[in-house]
Amino acid sequence: MRYERRRYFLSINNHRLPCCEIVTIGSELLLGQIEDTNSTFLARELASIGVDVRFRTAVGDQAEEMAEVLKRALERCDLVVTTGGLGPTKDDLTRQVVATVAGVELEFRQELMEQIEEVFRRYGYRMPETNRSQAFVPKGSEAIENPVGTAPGFIKEVKGRPIICLPGVPKELKYLWQNAVGPWIRGRFGLEGHLVASRVLKVAGIGESKVDTIIGDLIRHSENPKIGLLASPGEIKIRITAEAKDSGQARSLIQPIEQEIRSRLGNKVFGVDDDTLEGVVDFLLGQHNLSLTILETFTAGMVAQRLHAIPCHAIEKSLVIPHKEGISKDFGKGLEVPSLEVTLELARRLMPAGQDGVGLAVVGFPRREAEVFFVDACAAAVGEGVEKAYSWHMGGDLTTVQQRGSVIGLNTLRLALVDLGCSK
Repeated sequence: MRYERRRYFLSINNHRLPCCEIVTIGSELLLGQIEDTNSTFLARELASIGVDVRFRTAVGDQAEEMAEVLKRALERCDLVVTTGGLGPTKDDLTRQVVATVAGVELEFRQELMEQIEEVFRRYGYRMPETNRSQAFVPKGSEAIENPVGTAPGFIKEVKGRPIICLPGVPKELKYLWQNAVGPWIRGRFGLEGHLVASRVLKVAGIGESKVDTIIGDLIRHSENPKIGLLASPGEIKIRITAEAKDSGQARSLIQPIEQEIRSRLGNKVFGVDDDTLEGVVDFLLGQHNLSLTILETFTAGMVAQRLHAIPCHAIEKSLVIPHKEGISKDFGKGLEVPSLEVTLELARRLMPAGQDGVGLAVVGFPRREAEVFFVDACAAAVGEGVEKAYSWHMGGDLTTVQQRGSVIGLNTLRLALVDLGCSK
């Protein structure tokens, strides 16, 4: 009865994919002492081969709690993948807990012992006796040898549902995934002809709620491909995810949706996938061999830093003026108050000689109220025959205010470059 209910759960969204729970094991995760990058890696890799990751759970090094988590995961998912708890110390309990959940004893595997000894031998050491515990796995398990570390993994089927146990060291986990676990899951669940592909459109100059207003109907009615939004300071990511039998079919599913979104959002879309706003700006400057001079106040040079990090060779001069100082000292009287007119005038004065470049000014003077910073700010970009300016008001912690200001400054510059005839 439980199996039938689980099958229905997978079919309500017209999916026939195996569902999975990722369980990360280690009290240090719950204490925030280390960052959990393993579950993020596994979630991405599992999704890419067609596994529907439904849950991500972290549990400490307590046997009873670990057993409870694993039993619940087996009840609600077709597949469980764990990381951590496979070391040689007394608090590495994954082997014993999985054996208990499966109702079996641990058994010694000589081949695993020899593999562990070989790892130590390569580094010029004799294996400590404590590491012998790592050669034990639950009886009936399929062992996964680990040539890049001392913690072998294993796969134990419990009532037809596999628990795959992997080491917590990221390098070892990734090796075992790529060389053993990924192919095993494909074969076990018949996923060889299944692909999950994504295309990410990156948007600036518009908020998440406005994006939702413009393409909300596409999001709500999307099935295959699915559309999702992810917001960060000043930028929105629109992820289009398709399930297909191959990359060609995935592209044919994604392309019409991408075209429709682009037609609605226009030049608010600045890039795709791994594109960055500063990378797009650098490309546009390079296309027409344009130099750039920047003035920043409250963003503390973040615009210039982002461009230099590419690295970018278009910046002719970068000026950073502390927000507590006026800007009249450098640019004359009447420029203390940030406004579109004032900021445009600054950008005009920043244009490199010879009209073969662009000037960018990002101006604002934050005021602090308790722990929150508020800023009235303007950004302006001026090139030959082109002027773009934008004003905004926002509040938040100082880092967020500066990050969003740098995004708006870069995006204002991007739009000016597009009007100058550059394209990407």
